[in-house]
Amino acid sequence: MLPPAVAMLVVGAWLGVQRRAMSTMEQDCVTLRDHLAADAGAAPSPTRSAVSNRQATPGAPINWSTLAGQFDETQRAGATADMRVMLRFEQRLQAMTREELISGLDEIARLELSTNSRSMLEQTLIGPLIEKDPEYVLKRFIDTLQDEASGLKWHLSNALRDWARQDPGKADAWFDEQLAAGKFDSKTLDGKSQFRTQFEGIMLGILLTADPAAAGRRLGAMPADQRAEVISNDLLNSVTAQTQAAFTKLVRDQVPAADRPGIFAIQAAQCALHGGYSKVTEYLAQIEATPAERSTCVERAASIRIFANNKLVTPEDLDTLRAWADTQAPDATDRVTGNILATATQMSPTLAFEAAAELAAQYSQASGNDDVLATFLDTWTARNNKELSRVFAEKIADATRREEILKRLK
Repeated sequence: MLPPAVAMLVVGAWLGVQRRAMSTMEQDCVTLRDHLAADAGAAPSPTRSAVSNRQATPGAPINWSTLAGQFDETQRAGATADMRVMLRFEQRLQAMTREELISGLDEIARLELSTNSRSMLEQTLIGPLIEKDPEYVLKRFIDTLQDEASGLKWHLSNALRDWARQDPGKADAWFDEQLAAGKFDSKTLDGKSQFRTQFEGIMLGILLTADPAAAGRRLGAMPADQRAEVISNDLLNSVTAQTQAAFTKLVRDQVPAADRPGIFAIQAAQCALHGGYSKVTEYLAQIEATPAERSTCVERAASIRIFANNKLVTPEDLDTLRAWADTQAPDATDRVTGNILATATQMSPTLAFEAAAELAAQYSQASGNDDVLATFLDTWTARNNKELSRVFAEKIADATRREEILKRLK
């Protein structure tokens, strides 16, 4: 810890260094834009302080081999230098047509470049080309999914999303063709393909709006034990108020019953975060939640709501939670309370373990059963406070349950 006066001097010196660095960077950006204009055949800016916004001359040739060398050099120099080189290239890249981008990729493929240089150059072109022709990108680079060294494969999901939005039927059919051709076959022991999971989620998100029946067929073709993962990966983020009913039907029709509560709980947590407990109540009614689904949703929503504001958990917070939980999943109220109290001892600001244990004991006494206290003491938090936990375990009325917990606290 620094004395206040020394700390102020250190901070002031650091800020001065940052301002000088920013000033230098601004001047470098001006110079680099001037070089960009010169490289494209245009006249440089008349002064260093006047930043040119001119577009590079359309069709001006780019020396890809030279650019690759610059990329290699700036990568060795560090992140700041890398940004400067990209600034030089930015205007010219944005002005390139679909045909120029494809021509650039063809030329890069012919050059004798290192794997790293080739990948960096290709990835500067792939984003703009996806915007102009996502179908072309997918068809040209689909084989990179099996290439461990290629960075292009990480861009293909964006291409599929853009193409599917333009023509969902055609994109859907193409995806099935690639699956049949083995393009998404996995080499892992569990048989799961990261890219298939990602692509399936994207297609489901598009089809949920365009053709819900096709979405059902698509998910139904996946192995049953992978369907929840597909939905959780990408589809959940694309569900809207307009597609919620179709999404709920998709989950109920295609996802194994044991996996449904976890999926619905993710949505319930979002409702709690943005709309409070009342919004969760509306959501549970809308999806016609089963008792098991209600229990899981209440627990997840409560955790999100209680800890969302990054403040100390209070008895008032817990009373509000318990009153609401009693209306939605009364069998889960005590268990949820015990788990919330255990979690609160690990959050910031931290609820002291003894204070949390006292609250757990009070709630158990008030409810007439051991569930809150027993749940609280049956957590790893309690096992990290064994001595104090054993004292509170003696307050558990049920002798069998008390002995089980005491054994785990030895």
